[in-house]
Amino acid sequence: MIGFVPAPLMGFIVVVGTIAIAFASYFVARTLLSSRGPEESKDLAGSVVIRVSALHGLILALVFAQELANFDQIGDGLSTEAALIGDVFHDLERFDADLTKEVRDDLATYTRIVLDEELPALADGKPLLRKAWESWDDVYNAILDLEPQNVRQTALKPILIKNVGEVSQLRLKREEAAEDGVNGLFMLAALLGVALTAAAYFAFPPTVPNLLLLTIFGTYTGLIVFFVIAFAYPYSEPGEVRPVGLQKLYASEMQGRLPGQSYP
Repeated sequence: MIGFVPAPLMGFIVVVGTIAIAFASYFVARTLLSSRGPEESKDLAGSVVIRVSALHGLILALVFAQELANFDQIGDGLSTEAALIGDVFHDLERFDADLTKEVRDDLATYTRIVLDEELPALADGKPLLRKAWESWDDVYNAILDLEPQNVRQTALKPILIKNVGEVSQLRLKREEAAEDGVNGLFMLAALLGVALTAAAYFAFPPTVPNLLLLTIFGTYTGLIVFFVIAFAYPYSEPGEVRPVGLQKLYASEMQGRLPGQSYP
């Protein structure tokens, strides 16, 4: 979902809307300028179309590349969070399996909340869940309360504190990514680019081939805009970052501690 609208429907709306803008701009420009010798303006119109289209394509390409890079960073952040949680979980067991049983259960609870509740909440535009923060806080406080009894435990405690602290930073980055959304200036530039490019075609008659070419232009631009929107909402379909690492960790190491939850 993107803004509570199914992804296919959103894609259809964006593409059709872009085509409509292209056609409206073309016919408005042709209506206003048809009496001023459009045939004599073909050369200049063609030159303007080339330049405006080039700038428009460059803007779309740059924004698309930026959103794709952000998407990859969010995926890397989720993978890093899964790795840190796994390290904390296993280091707690290395510290003392019996003494840390309860805190490892708390860590499993935290992981379940993130997978089942927090990530879907971020997809719906909600902030990080207080419930997840409280679960993380339980783990953090339990680690701070550990009292090392030997060299092994003394070496493990600062590592545990460091790793669980980094999880907190990654959580905040997850929330920031969910709140960014689509840049309004990009949308304005994209739609104006479509309108201006289509308007510059006013010197060409509305024949079937010309209208087909205008439709192709609007369709492809609409698809690019839709892809940018999809990547701008990384926790919603279709541009969804899937927490594969966290799911595998939970399924292989934690789900037995909390019956009724499974991730293949």
